Amino acid sequence: MTTTATQRMENTVVFDLSSILNYAIQLTVQTWDSSRPLHWFSQTDDSVLAEGRFLEAPGLPLFTLEDDSGRRVSDGIPESVLKLTCLMPAMDFELAQACAASSAACELAESSPLLFILLVDYARGQSLTLDEFEKLLALKRTSILEKAGLPASKSLVKLVNRIKLSPLLPWELEDVAKTLRRTEFIELLRHHPNLHLNHLRFLRRQRQQLWPGMLYLVDSQSSALDITWLCRMIRDTLTMAEGDVQRLRHVRSRDALQDLHDRLVGWFNNLGSEGKRKAQAAALEQRHGDYPAPPVPAIEGIEPLTSWLELLEEGVAMRHCVGSYDQRVADREVFIYRMIHPERLTISLAYRNNRWIVSEVRGSRNANPPTRAMDYIRRWVETP
Repeated sequence: MTTTATQRMENTVVFDLSSILNYAIQLTVQTWDSSRPLHWFSQTDDSVLAEGRFLEAPGLPLFTLEDDSGRRVSDGIPESVLKLTCLMPAMDFELAQACAASSAACELAESSPLLFILLVDYARGQSLTLDEFEKLLALKRTSILEKAGLPASKSLVKLVNRIKLSPLLPWELEDVAKTLRRTEFIELLRHHPNLHLNHLRFLRRQRQQLWPGMLYLVDSQSSALDITWLCRMIRDTLTMAEGDVQRLRHVRSRDALQDLHDRLVGWFNNLGSEGKRKAQAAALEQRHGDYPAPPVPAIEGIEPLTSWLELLEEGVAMRHCVGSYDQRVADREVFIYRMIHPERLTISLAYRNNRWIVSEVRGSRNANPPTRAMDYIRRWVETP
């Protein structure tokens, strides 16, 4: 065997996919140190079936898949590149291919991973060639921002460079771009010291007014559930405060938000004042009309609220802000039930995609429900 043929075999990883696809087919991928890193083609016998273009993935988990000898495509790829690919698993192959383009690609990927991911997504969408991609890399970073659909601003380049990432889902890139186009969001992000992708996720979810310290509610450890909880708490707090965002001006932590929310709950529910609640219920009936009919039939242990007064009294009994949901109940966006047993809970159903789903379930003072109760509630709502 000649030296050239030996090198060609050493610089490729071959996967036999016959047992998976039930016909004779092999996928050959060139390794990182080959002349065409991560170039691939599939073949059956001596015929080539498909050959990958630049930034076109073969559609297999190649970084974990092993050939018959235990080799992987990821063998030999620098650790820094593999770390980048973990930030966008749905584009991992394309990101590695893009890094292999040049030292300029690797430098951009390391110094500004979010900008690099946005650029690769743009290049992939435009079906650019390797040469065209290398020309993009030679542009100023403001021009690269513009290619990604963002303002060509030096200050935005600096901001994007500072954003730390956690793994992105495929649809989140467009959300990131939309967030970075919003002037009011940029003003908040620019002055925050430790920017993380979670801050963009948080802002993207906001439907309420903004205040200077709100980004301190989120950090790199915030989960999707944490962000959902924060958005709900902000919404409910502002509803009880009649939209006065100044009530939130000193809130810079979850504890501070919870404290303000609880104080407003006490004020809103007018604890101990039955006469005030009846007057408030009468005002709600005048404003909204009759209380809506329940959308899901009651079962043992779960019953619908049937009047504006019951809605207010549920908030008093459970020491939370469900009484402030009157507008959403009136608009048929949500409906409130109470669970009497086996747990005492307040259940909020939401109307989404032409059906009613479980939205929120809370115990006294917004306590989380036990798992067994949630299972029971979901079965009740989801059973035809």
